[in-house]
Amino acid sequence: MPKKLLPYAFLAFLFAVLLFIVGIRYGQHVEQVNKTVSYLISIPPSPMTSPTTTPLSFKTYKNATCGASLLIPSQLIKTQESSTSAVFSTVDKKLAIALSCEKKTFVQNKGEKIVTLNTLRSFETTTNDTTSYRLFNPKNAYVLTLTATHEFLPLLESSFEINKP
Repeated sequence: MPKKLLPYAFLAFLFAVLLFIVGIRYGQHVEQVNKTVSYLISIPPSPMTSPTTTPLSFKTYKNATCGASLLIPSQLIKTQESSTSAVFSTVDKKLAIALSCEKKTFVQNKGEKIVTLNTLRSFETTTNDTTSYRLFNPKNAYVLTLTATHEFLPLLESSFEINKP
């Protein structure tokens, strides 16, 4: 072999040894990944647990002075109560339902719509978050104001009643 080709042959030999060593290391890495994947596949899946939910329940709130009653979800908290008012809030202290009454004249204010709430004529005011109804209780001559967030409005509309004296 001529002397000029000898360094090239030596470099080719070293390159072949390098490829052999890199191939061995790559094979070891693939084997380790395969063992990990085989182990993970062999683990049986854990049983699925469903989140526990508390059943929805309601309680009837009655205010004798106002002469009114309505259903309140049990998850609401009574944050304020007097003989002429009550405020129910969510756990994070946001207004949900409010009831108040007072003796005053029952006239329509500017911006109120006339609607019927459980066969009683009432005045409705709607904001972004709440809807309020003002209505006259003919049994005790009080003007009732009912306010509810839009989330609890259907419950208020369906469960509100004027009590018999």
